[in-house]
Amino acid sequence: MFGNSAVNYGQPKTEVPLIIVCDEKDIAYANYLIQLIGQKDDESDKVVGIVDDSVSAAIYTTKFYLSNLPNIPSKQHTLFIGHSSVAKEQQQTVQDKFSKMGMHYGWLGKRAVLYVDDPASEYVQMIKLKESREHYDEFLAFSREHGVEHTDALHAYARKQGGFLNEILPVAIGAPKMLFDRNKAISEIKMQQYRTLEKVFYENGLRQFMEG
Repeated sequence: MFGNSAVNYGQPKTEVPLIIVCDEKDIAYANYLIQLIGQKDDESDKVVGIVDDSVSAAIYTTKFYLSNLPNIPSKQHTLFIGHSSVAKEQQQTVQDKFSKMGMHYGWLGKRAVLYVDDPASEYVQMIKLKESREHYDEFLAFSREHGVEHTDALHAYARKQGGFLNEILPVAIGAPKMLFDRNKAISEIKMQQYRTLEKVFYENGLRQFMEG
């Protein structure tokens, strides 16, 4: 039961409800976190992430959340994923508990945020820079440390542009195919960041948030 760090496997578990709020375009990220929550991955002497069966999560779209806001109590644990209007409002008052390589999560009271920097941000734009390979390899290594394997999005992108892996150049105006490939790579990296971030949050942040 939350509020007690000891795991009592002989007693029934009380499920604590969690609302996950996101825009419809980000539901895939919310679904992945729900899959992590639904795992039965605790070991005999160790809790992995949260205590198995201790959290019951539901996804609310931003529109549904706003329409039901008057009925949601202040004691309800709520996680905002992405950059919706309500998520941005929460981000203004929530301090990061984790911030690394463009990935963030944090909480204040019963409200938590989890997001990856906007694609226009400095970190995501590293795909244009000579150092992109070094930064991306660092991200892939960090992901593997948390049991998350990603395909190499930069390798596939660079191969299409002639095989240069150490320097991903800005897209020239009038090169729509190259622009499409770059945007596809950025989109894939964003998905990878969310997968890694949610795994880190599940392992290191979710239980502490739900116990608060």
